[in-house]
Amino acid sequence: MTDAPTTREEKFFALVYPALEAAGYTAYRGQQRLVADTGMSSSTASRLINREGIPHVQFFTPLARVIGLSPLDLLVAAEVLPPDYQESQQTLSETKQSQVGSGSITPEEAAERLGIHDDVGKFTFFAVVEKLKNPPTGDAEEEDPGGTAAQM
Repeated sequence: MTDAPTTREEKFFALVYPALEAAGYTAYRGQQRLVADTGMSSSTASRLINREGIPHVQFFTPLARVIGLSPLDLLVAAEVLPPDYQESQQTLSETKQSQVGSGSITPEEAAERLGIHDDVGKFTFFAVVEKLKNPPTGDAEEEDPGGTAAQM
């Protein structure tokens, strides 16, 4: 009996490598196909196939698509999301459907309902909500180009 993977990399590769093999990406010319199919650089694909490095999360969705896994599974295996993340998320069919469209809630209430409790998470969530509520109009004069150094 083998021990369960313990490091982040071991967990990730225990999930991903068999799927890479099954999809033919570890075979001859598999790396080139992986690059073409996911948009990864050749070096990133090589590190992935050789189990030397986890790719950037921006490649998780295309990688998951080509190897037949869920992007969420990759995020959990790479410890970007906690192991219980998927269990803590409920689909609409599992919740009270009568709540849909039942009125607006504040960003603070939304953060609480989503389980965002730490200050950094709340700050980030509120900033995103504010940005979505007030999108740029496209007028160059109204958009903030950054500080003086950014404008140089």
